[in-house]
Amino acid sequence: MKSSTIIIIPVYNSSTRIKELVNKLSNYKNTDILLVDDGSTENLLDMFEDNSSIKYIKHETCLGYGASIITGYKYARDFNYDKFITVDPAGTDYSVDISEMIENINYGYDIVTCSRILENYNHSKIPERYIKITGTISSVLNNETEFDLTDPLSGIKAYKTSSLDKMELTDFSHGILLQIIIQSCYFGLDIFELPSRSETAFGYELDQYDDCLNYFLSIINTEKYLYKKGTIN
Repeated sequence: MKSSTIIIIPVYNSSTRIKELVNKLSNYKNTDILLVDDGSTENLLDMFEDNSSIKYIKHETCLGYGASIITGYKYARDFNYDKFITVDPAGTDYSVDISEMIENINYGYDIVTCSRILENYNHSKIPERYIKITGTISSVLNNETEFDLTDPLSGIKAYKTSSLDKMELTDFSHGILLQIIIQSCYFGLDIFELPSRSETAFGYELDQYDDCLNYFLSIINTEKYLYKKGTIN
């Protein structure tokens, strides 16, 4: 019987780490796994050729994180998965996060996101620059949407697949996460934020972009002119 849930892992090289993560996620019951390979130079598929439960899609070239999320969402939609989960390939064990996200999606939320800041006992070890940038992005985003999120760029999220059907997802960077949040406000979706219980990286999504603060603020600024608090400007 096909699972109603699929875990999507956006990947690029790092074969050893990916194999470790997939092996752990494979032990999670009643879920399928999809690797979205964003143009890796390594041949990741060879690692899983004996595992028929692993789904695999590869972009011909590196398109970006957002492109991988779009590809994963379309796969979940086209193959009739009720919900899909995204995790960061840099993490090691998402078992608690996944259980809690599925529970809350089943409760009725459209999107559940795991904050790497809430109740993080290693908060003091996060570089202050990352905290300040994320705090500014969160403040601006929350003001535009009236949500109350602390870590909008977290890649640890669960979605009710049908809730994204009306969205126009076009951003190929991590900015897609901001695009989803603003459009969620416009379409009246419910987003719930949980503290993450996994060990994963914080800030790598910021280091990938020059002048990352202004880059992400520009995405919010552009998107809000299309979708803002339930009305199109």
